[in-house]
Amino acid sequence: MKRRILLFAALTLVGSFPAGAPVCAQEAPATPAPDANPAPDAPVAGPAPDISTSASPAYPQVTCTSADALACTDTLQLASDTRDQLAPLLQLGPAWRFPVHIHVMTPDDPLTAKINREAAAVFSQGATMKIEAVLPSSDPEAREFLQRQFVTALLWEKFFATTASFDKHTRLDMVPLWLVEGLREWLNEDPGHNRESIVRRAVQSQAAPTLAEVTGWRELSDDRLLGLWQRAFCYYLVDSLTREGSRREDFQQWLAGFSGPNPSPSQFHFPMETDWRRELADATGRSRDIVYTWSETSSELTAAETIAFASSKDAKVQTCTLDAAATLPRNPVVLEALRERIFLLTELELRAHPSWHAILELYRSALTALVNDNNPDQAKQLLQEAHRGRIAETDYHQKLLDYVNWFEVTKDYDDTSRFGAYFNTAREMERVEADPAHPNPIRANLLQIESEL
Repeated sequence: MKRRILLFAALTLVGSFPAGAPVCAQEAPATPAPDANPAPDAPVAGPAPDISTSASPAYPQVTCTSADALACTDTLQLASDTRDQLAPLLQLGPAWRFPVHIHVMTPDDPLTAKINREAAAVFSQGATMKIEAVLPSSDPEAREFLQRQFVTALLWEKFFATTASFDKHTRLDMVPLWLVEGLREWLNEDPGHNRESIVRRAVQSQAAPTLAEVTGWRELSDDRLLGLWQRAFCYYLVDSLTREGSRREDFQQWLAGFSGPNPSPSQFHFPMETDWRRELADATGRSRDIVYTWSETSSELTAAETIAFASSKDAKVQTCTLDAAATLPRNPVVLEALRERIFLLTELELRAHPSWHAILELYRSALTALVNDNNPDQAKQLLQEAHRGRIAETDYHQKLLDYVNWFEVTKDYDDTSRFGAYFNTAREMERVEADPAHPNPIRANLLQIESEL
């Protein structure tokens, strides 16, 4: 126990792994002799908590130390579940190669006097490496932190498959951050659609990171919101590369390359930047309901209205909105970009709110005319009509929202019947409208809405 406490005391200088991870392993320190002569004024310690260490029944290389037996059980189960879920994808063997030791600190744990936050470090031990991690039992992000250590150790089995010995010169940044965080997110559901919302907003505001930026990340931000932002894009990259079919096979061949007699360099056949952008635009809708709400349809149209193209592989990417598509030159690159927009608009129209169907059909017909007809006059007319319809639909929807909101705050709460409340409200509106000193624009809007419906 003395050695473990001293070892964790040194972790405060290491920081979290892999976020802000050391790029090289540390050699395990020698065990110092116990202090036989404590200071005479040292405080008298209370009864020591019953701290014990347990090992995973399935994978003995994973151990957990804590006074909280339930926390140890949950931690070891998480390790077992993580490996079982990733084993088919990563094509792992039956044995857990690299040890992982977790120390879950309860409030009465003596270690809390030395460190009271998440921390982890890697120590080389000759033919293997070991992750030592510590965290308080009250940590709200315990699952993320623990799973990160397990995913890292499992990826080492692929990246260091042919490495026979480890020392302080072993490069840990060989395992990319996007892969660790992406796989960890891939293992977990997102019932609140947080990842989807983050990526959609970034795509709509044209603030999504490039593929080079995502693959170039070296550490996870300590800022919670920025960390969530990074993890969302890591997830979508891993999800796109590990989807069933040829993509997953390509991904597995890349990982298998590190296990051969001549390990492959840390490279991968990633999609082109335009494919990455398309993936972000498409992926955010995969977990959505079959039919979008009015607002969701509007958001999806906003995300799909930007046409991006480059005249050559090395040329700067140019963008154009749907409304200005008729001004684009007619060349193979632009025509291909237009065909891509037609495909996206067709998909959106199939899932769109009914109020948007006519507008989406106009945009789709306009782009089809641009692709098939050298004369852009018809396309220009359709684009103008679609633009006007979009503005009118947005204004009309806002009027509906205004009326509903107004009705809710002015209805007769003494009448429990919604129809009665509506009738009383309408009667009050007629009374006010009869007074020329108090014109009522809400009444006029209501009459227009009723006439159109």
